[in-house]
Amino acid sequence: MTSVLDDWLQPRPGGGAGGVSDRLSRLRPAAGDRRYGADQPDADQPDAGLIPTGPQTRFRERVTYGLRTALNAQVPGDLVAVSRMDVLLGPDRRARPDVSLVDDLAASDDLRTCYLAEEVRLVIEVVGPDSAASDRDARPRHYAAAGIPHFWRVESTDSRPFVYSFELDADGAGYQVTGVHHTRLAVDAPFPIAIDLERLPR
Repeated sequence: MTSVLDDWLQPRPGGGAGGVSDRLSRLRPAAGDRRYGADQPDADQPDAGLIPTGPQTRFRERVTYGLRTALNAQVPGDLVAVSRMDVLLGPDRRARPDVSLVDDLAASDDLRTCYLAEEVRLVIEVVGPDSAASDRDARPRHYAAAGIPHFWRVESTDSRPFVYSFELDADGAGYQVTGVHHTRLAVDAPFPIAIDLERLPR
């Protein structure tokens, strides 16, 4: 089956898959055409082209690093956990999850600037003060619509992380919660994972 995104991964003249990012940056709507409101409260939305981000907290940086490192210590050989890499969710929509679990073949290309949704098995968002509404509502809806099978949302209590795990429901219309994990995260999919949330790598 041919994807409408297939031709986007052709390198730009001069080589390199960076042309993907260059061409997609032109898809961002003009400032006067952007649609913000209750459904899109700020510029940190997946359909805002190349997504601007505010300063991150040390909590977000620490948990992002810890989860990526813990996942890469357990992944099967055909997957790799990466952080802060763009994922294409559609012709005019892209996001930059805190952590993504992607196919090893895609991750092995060091010139890639983004991944297709079909190359991604799991996305993780660490909720912060400037992204809470998006991480809890808009982003999971867009990830589900793009067919990404698993989503984790990381929240905190007194700077201690806990994780909501989700998977696509049977008809692919949205995510259903599979667990709420305090102190220890243990799931069977996308592969068996066990992570001590109180002792994440720092």
